[in-house]
Amino acid sequence: MPSKICIIGAGAAGLVTAKHAIKDGHQVEIFEQTDKVGGTWVYSEEIGCHSSMYKNLKTNLPKQCLEFENVPYPDGLPSFLPHENVLEYLENYSKEILIFFNTKVINVTREGEKWKVTTSTYSAESEFVHYYDVVFVCNGHFFEPFNPFENAEFEGEMLHSHDYRRAEHFEGKKVVIVGAGPSGIDITLQVAMTARQVTLIGTHAVFPVVLPGTVRQIPTHVKSIYPENIITDEGENITADVIIVCTGYKYKFPFLNPSLIQLKHNSQIVSPLKGKLPDDIQNFEENRLKTAKSPQDFHVLVEEQWDYMKELAEMGGFEKLDRMEAIRKLFVYVVEEQKRNPIGYKMQNFEWSDSEMEFRKIDSNCALTFDE
Repeated sequence: MPSKICIIGAGAAGLVTAKHAIKDGHQVEIFEQTDKVGGTWVYSEEIGCHSSMYKNLKTNLPKQCLEFENVPYPDGLPSFLPHENVLEYLENYSKEILIFFNTKVINVTREGEKWKVTTSTYSAESEFVHYYDVVFVCNGHFFEPFNPFENAEFEGEMLHSHDYRRAEHFEGKKVVIVGAGPSGIDITLQVAMTARQVTLIGTHAVFPVVLPGTVRQIPTHVKSIYPENIITDEGENITADVIIVCTGYKYKFPFLNPSLIQLKHNSQIVSPLKGKLPDDIQNFEENRLKTAKSPQDFHVLVEEQWDYMKELAEMGGFEKLDRMEAIRKLFVYVVEEQKRNPIGYKMQNFEWSDSEMEFRKIDSNCALTFDE
């Protein structure tokens, strides 16, 4: 029997959820708080908004890992895409989906056998109540910065990577970047083109290739930030004009009542719906905390994601995707390339083999099959 479905957010997750639900004959409505589809892929010069997009961002993974099923990117595009291409892809994919733009979800609660969803629009002061059989929460998790140093009394400029937009802003300055994850590395390479000096601090801030000459890599943690300087765990004193904090994001669901879902460990862990196999959930969370490096890594799956996706696909009754193993191999290859060559790995391009069951790396007009 068809269900009436609410989807919160018109980013990539919300759009693909809608397409599958519509295909199965359900009635679908999406609420999007902005005036565009794309979520975090919508670039804006404005800071403090929902988007973390910066001007020269390219995808961390090749397009072959990002495509929706049976919806390839247009021919002629590189494997590592500028954000504009991703947004255009999502815009085209969203056609024929009913989306209520400039509509904010205020509250979601259970009422009898239905979900009661309260919304408001920016053009009206009134609130509107809707009832659904199913609610999908697709509001993303790259909009609420996690900054462990937000209370530091630094007298220079300090910003989270969420508010980084372009490297020109840091011309001639001494910049310290805290965090050597994908965003930290990417921003380091960009800022190094304009800044007088860049210091990258993070436990993974050591690479087998030489970074641009203005970059200094320090594989450690920041212990304290003072008005004029930074102190590392080893006691090194570093001065800076600007600190860019690349320490990830918190989860945030402002429309969900705490009785439905919990955010633990400084909003780094999302605890599942209450009343759903509580003993199993508690055991899972305890075991996950033991194996995760920190609460911030609780939801980071990396290699485990493939078994997780397989389990979800089986639960959802989806047909087996024959290409999944090839996509997994490409993912593993690119992750290792990121570590080996953070400067050049995005210049590589890939294509499907003739059998469409393997990828080939294209190098100097020669097609090479790569090993895992």
